Amino acid sequence: MARSVPLAALLCLEAWLLFWHLDLLPLWGDELFTLNTAQHPVGEIISILERDVHPPLYYALLHAWAALPLPWAGVAALRAFSALWALLATLLLDLFWTRSWKGVERWLALGLFALSPCLLLYGRMARSYSMQVALAVLCLGMLRRWMQEPASTRLACGAFAAMVALLYTHYVPGVAVLAGFLLTGWSSVGLRRIAVFSSAAAVAYFPWVIIFIRALRRWGEASAFAANYAVSGHSSFEHVIKAGFGLVSLTIGESFLAASLVLVPVILLLAVLGARTPGVSRQFIAMLAIAAGVGYIGVARWESYPFIPARLLWLLPFLSLAVALGIAQLRRPAIRIGVVLALLLSYASSDLSYFRRENFLNLGYVAPLPEIAARLNREARAEDLIIVDAYNTDAQALGRLLSGRTPYIILEENKTSEARRLARSAGTVWIARNTRDVSPGRITTQVQSEACAGRLERDTLLVPYAPWQQAAMRIAGLGPPPTHFYQLTACDRAPGQ
Repeated sequence: MARSVPLAALLCLEAWLLFWHLDLLPLWGDELFTLNTAQHPVGEIISILERDVHPPLYYALLHAWAALPLPWAGVAALRAFSALWALLATLLLDLFWTRSWKGVERWLALGLFALSPCLLLYGRMARSYSMQVALAVLCLGMLRRWMQEPASTRLACGAFAAMVALLYTHYVPGVAVLAGFLLTGWSSVGLRRIAVFSSAAAVAYFPWVIIFIRALRRWGEASAFAANYAVSGHSSFEHVIKAGFGLVSLTIGESFLAASLVLVPVILLLAVLGARTPGVSRQFIAMLAIAAGVGYIGVARWESYPFIPARLLWLLPFLSLAVALGIAQLRRPAIRIGVVLALLLSYASSDLSYFRRENFLNLGYVAPLPEIAARLNREARAEDLIIVDAYNTDAQALGRLLSGRTPYIILEENKTSEARRLARSAGTVWIARNTRDVSPGRITTQVQSEACAGRLERDTLLVPYAPWQQAAMRIAGLGPPPTHFYQLTACDRAPGQ
């Protein structure tokens, strides 16, 4: 009973962080897709997802969740579902991994995961990220136990059920974990059991296999899509940025003071030290390393750098376990205490910055869409035109907030002629955009220049970059970095026009 008290206290603290002020951050594009999809009946959800790149389990469960009498409404209710999965992930991590640990390592590992700034960010989004985490912990936990007791039918069935659930939640962790297990687990459970397990998983996934193949084909063609959002012009350096961004996010989060960056290599070194702890299964480390590699390849080809950590969040629990074991390997108590205090201070400052909406690495998550929409709804007239950049701005989320009084157009490559035509006859042309133009051929900048030619141009810059972020962009060779993230421009007709 006494051993349950710290766990209950930790879960209460985690629940407070996860469930408090769920509408803090503005709705963004992927969450808008979740919101729109979950409103449909399950049959229609499956039809929608057949044209997308996601399996149906998360959306089907979310639809059922939204039908319950909940104390939240709108996107906050959907985010609460994710927060619940994050709590469940902590319980599963303790059940399958840390409950047998002795000493403070158990509470350190659980605390590093439950209070992680990365989990706080992505565990409160209306996406399947935290559900992937919980199912990955469950699946890998069952697989590890099955490899230890290969003759157990009960463990084999449990691992099979968890694997199928993970595959029906998201392709990346499902395929990655399955690949890691097939390449390493055969030496423990035997080739015959591996063959039966794989065949059963294929049969269970057969209803979705055609859609999976279609998604795999789209993934194979995705390099051009991801290149639209590349920071550099070099593919190899782009992977450095993607991997670096992911490691920073998974270690110290994405809302932190610049001084916390010094902890990133320290945390990674501790994780390596922890993975080499005597008694840690080398076979499991190999399985997890293969899964991480496959997962990164699957994500990096499809996604640009800001979205790498979200899609690899399922690795966070195991990073927390490794770091806790690494800290335990430090010989001097003073150093152990110092490292723990430094991590706790970093976590506390990151979590505080999150709730203050300050110091975000990816400023898109604190994009001032409600503020921009409020101004447009207040000042834009019926005879005006609103142009919204489609390539580096949450255009759909912004459009949802507009009153509809003023016509607006989402500027894509095939809409440039229409935007130019409408701008010529508009009273005031409003352009909502990101200061960094990643549109093909810089069409956003071109259309803005033409629409504002001969007009009185008023720029409002929003969400300033921190000095260290500007310095990082300068080091990356991006030229003179922008001072702000978002920009709202009003181009008024000059007197007499």
